[in-house]
Amino acid sequence: MLLLSKVDADLLQLKDSAVDENVINLYLGNSENGISHGVKNSDDDIRSSFASTVELSNSNHISYHLSMANTVITLYPVEKNLFNKTINLFLPEPTMNQHHTLTIQEFNGCLLINTILQNGIYLLIELPLKYIFSPNERLDHDWFKAFNPYDFTVRVPHLLFSVSPQFLVAFLDDGGLLGLKQLNDTDVEPILFNDNSYLQSITSLFSGRNSHRSEKAVSCILYEQRYLVILTQHCHLRIWDITTFSLVQDYDFSKEHHFENVDISSYENPGRFMSLFSNYLMVYLPFGNGIFEIGTLTPGGRGRINFTSKGVFAANLSSSSIWSLVDMTLLKPLDLNLTYSYANLVVLWKSGTVSKLQILNILDQDLQAHEWIEATNRSLSDIESEQDLNVNSDAEKGLFNLKSRYESRLFERAQKILNENNIIMLPGESELMDYLANLETVLKDLKSKSDEVSSLTIYRDEIILVNSLQKYNHSVYKTNTPLENIYYNIHSELNDDELTRYLKTLHGFSSTISKDVLKDVSERFIGIVSGAVAGNLSPNEKFTDIFKTCLENKFELSNLKLLFNELSSFDIIPTLNEFIENNLEPSVVNPSEFVDSITMDSLATVVTLEGLRQQVTIQRHFVLQILLTFAFLDFDFTAFEKQITSLLDYHFKQSLFLELFNIDKSLLAKELLTRTTDHGCGINLLSYTELHNYLKYALSEFYESPISMSPYFLGFYKSFILESGVSNKQNLLSPKFLLQNVGWPFHVRGNKVQEFLIATILFSCEQYGQAFDYFHLHDYPDTIADSLPDCLKELQDNDSSSIWAPLIFSFTVPYKHSSFEYELSLLFADIGNYEYALKSIKRSIEYSMKDISIDEPHAFKQAQIVQYLDLLFYFGMFAEALDVLRLSPVLSREVKTNYYRSILESTQQSGPFFATLLKLCHSNDKGPLYLPPDDYQIIDKIILSHSRENNWTNLKKLYSFRVVNKHERSAVEALYEYVQKAGYDPETKRKCFLLIINTLSTFDDEQDQWLLNGCNIVTLGELKAELRRL
Repeated sequence: MLLLSKVDADLLQLKDSAVDENVINLYLGNSENGISHGVKNSDDDIRSSFASTVELSNSNHISYHLSMANTVITLYPVEKNLFNKTINLFLPEPTMNQHHTLTIQEFNGCLLINTILQNGIYLLIELPLKYIFSPNERLDHDWFKAFNPYDFTVRVPHLLFSVSPQFLVAFLDDGGLLGLKQLNDTDVEPILFNDNSYLQSITSLFSGRNSHRSEKAVSCILYEQRYLVILTQHCHLRIWDITTFSLVQDYDFSKEHHFENVDISSYENPGRFMSLFSNYLMVYLPFGNGIFEIGTLTPGGRGRINFTSKGVFAANLSSSSIWSLVDMTLLKPLDLNLTYSYANLVVLWKSGTVSKLQILNILDQDLQAHEWIEATNRSLSDIESEQDLNVNSDAEKGLFNLKSRYESRLFERAQKILNENNIIMLPGESELMDYLANLETVLKDLKSKSDEVSSLTIYRDEIILVNSLQKYNHSVYKTNTPLENIYYNIHSELNDDELTRYLKTLHGFSSTISKDVLKDVSERFIGIVSGAVAGNLSPNEKFTDIFKTCLENKFELSNLKLLFNELSSFDIIPTLNEFIENNLEPSVVNPSEFVDSITMDSLATVVTLEGLRQQVTIQRHFVLQILLTFAFLDFDFTAFEKQITSLLDYHFKQSLFLELFNIDKSLLAKELLTRTTDHGCGINLLSYTELHNYLKYALSEFYESPISMSPYFLGFYKSFILESGVSNKQNLLSPKFLLQNVGWPFHVRGNKVQEFLIATILFSCEQYGQAFDYFHLHDYPDTIADSLPDCLKELQDNDSSSIWAPLIFSFTVPYKHSSFEYELSLLFADIGNYEYALKSIKRSIEYSMKDISIDEPHAFKQAQIVQYLDLLFYFGMFAEALDVLRLSPVLSREVKTNYYRSILESTQQSGPFFATLLKLCHSNDKGPLYLPPDDYQIIDKIILSHSRENNWTNLKKLYSFRVVNKHERSAVEALYEYVQKAGYDPETKRKCFLLIINTLSTFDDEQDQWLLNGCNIVTLGELKAELRRL
């Protein structure tokens, strides 16, 4: 039975893409460049050859990796300050026999690293813990020491074991043991154990005979701080007294189990083949398909230690499979809700990149009765990844699914691999889907490799933590909830209770319906809660509508009949009540049942977030299957109203949670931690019980949040819309999918605040037509001003820099309708959508004209008219613009002058505007003048300034403007002044005189037929005489 499930704990999930890791490179043996600082680059993504963690005295953990052909040791904290510092130690030579000659431990406030290099140098590295954990702490120069205490090139070590910080033991290939005692900072004393291994090696060297392989140690543990318990290559258990350096016990497992053939039953390499808990020793033996033997270590006479075998357990692996033991740990019983449990052995296996975790549960202290507990060795995320590209050829959705599924580091590497193989993204849906199929294949391969296991850590004495060969990548095996047990054991044949049988029945039927159909049905159930499904239908009619639109002709009738027959054996209402009460309803959990963290704990946060996602996914799986059956049934809704209403609400919230998770895991984690922990930093991951308590508490808090205005949705809205402003092409993805996956399906129809939020999201996603419609769906200034969520109320502060702040602030002023439309117009204009900007400013002015009892500040009125004028001029609506300029009482003379000058000096618009101006002035020929005196003077002054450039075209404009505005005399005076200037050809002068004479001739009274030239009067006759002289 599967009682544990794998939870991915990739610490990079919480990485802020804007923050680079602080990587410190420490070079040993390079005095000129001993320390360098930098940020992570692609080379850091190379997989390690080994990875593990070391627990510190303060219960924190440091992960260490050996990579780059065993020449680089990488260190980083597992819980805290992950991106504050990662340390790379560059060794001058590779380590001898990979990680087997590398030990790491804590001592006196430092992390001690001991290793033997291939050139025989014994190296000691000492890094202060405060240097590892602090981003700003500096390292002094005396942080490593190199020794040459023994000629390791003659007797080669293959394993190094730490007895204490000052005393280590090197196990040699010839079977010998060499103690390395740190006397002081400059001296290491070699101590040979009392054996004849050296003489045997010399004898074999001269005789040509191979030494007995049983002498070579493959695993070692320390007992009672005095005895080295060693397992040799040929399955001998040897116990050494390190006070006398003598052998006190030699136990031959091969003889006990009749496997004396050393060529068949032996270990290939050193490993974790023994585990000690109290005085119980568990040993893995490579006999047959693998066996585990448990015994006790007890003191005997004369300083001897006896091993007494108590039980033998065959490995629970198929004989056809090839698995290698990675790690194992004997410990107290885990919280697996088992009836009997005396001790547990956690075993980690590997076959290629595939891993398997098992638990040997020893039932009682007789150490005979036992059972094997299995775990789910693929995370739920990996299981669900099969559906990522099941998107009905929607390539954009498929790309989003892949980006939300895989960590950005893997995604970038996969794209790089495709580019190197000339596989690029081409336009066209089919081409994009082909590219995504290739991308998914590479991503799955990279994910499988990054998940390859290296070692096992029992975190905080209980939680199973697996270390992967990819840096920052771990996984936790979590004990299952009862509902998770049903889900993961859905196909097992056990003595099930009523609820389990019911859920298995529903699962069997729903598995015959395609995923696409189930997705459509789920969306319709969400629509029932949100109001997207017609609200005028009765509950029964809504389910009937779902059947007709989504399910009809999409199932086998025989499967439905089988379902009905099986359901007839259940008492449905009590079963549903049990399901809801025991698995969905908020649990009463006191925050004292888990421990808050005062600083951000990276591992705990990732595990809790992934654990929540797993629980919500599984809950939603069964809730949807239950609701699905009601779409097929002709039932009395009143009999099931309470249960169905509750299930619909849970399905709505579960779907919302998962969509938010897919969009931004880090942001969802932030929102959850803020609302469920005192410091907003999550919990301390201390035990499975506390983990489950927190998951219950957090999930209860999420489920108790309102449907109409979920604070979690508002958190995303604030981050993606209010704080980021209008999206550009580069960052459009998140707001767009926030709209498509969350905003649109989950907003409650008719809820005015939510529909206002939808309007702003539509605007941010560049869907301006729909945004304009939603901004005018309700009378927002009157209806939502007092019910705004806090994230919008905060924008009413004058210090807010959000683009939405002025719009929200408009709700607080007396003239809120006109102000609201004015701010909308500015928003549309700022992003270049002048059509809706013009519509909005017109509505603003209409409100101002209609609500004349409301006093508007002069500055607002002028800004309003200025915005209107800007848009009118943009669209070339010169007649309307002139009406505003002429008739608006709020425009100052300076503003008018600036507008007239700007348009008259415009290269593109000057001509059309001036033509419109002349036409309108001429159209009022028999009525009052079109332009007020002040406007006439402004324009005339501008045109006159242009005509002084002695440009004939500008002069004609001045003449025309003055004539149509009934200023004929000043018009001809401008012409006469022009012809008086020297240098013009006779023909141009003739044209001017003809215009002047013809204009003055239109005056009825001969006494008026004159013009002024300076202080002199020039009559019509004199002008005609001048014309004749030309």
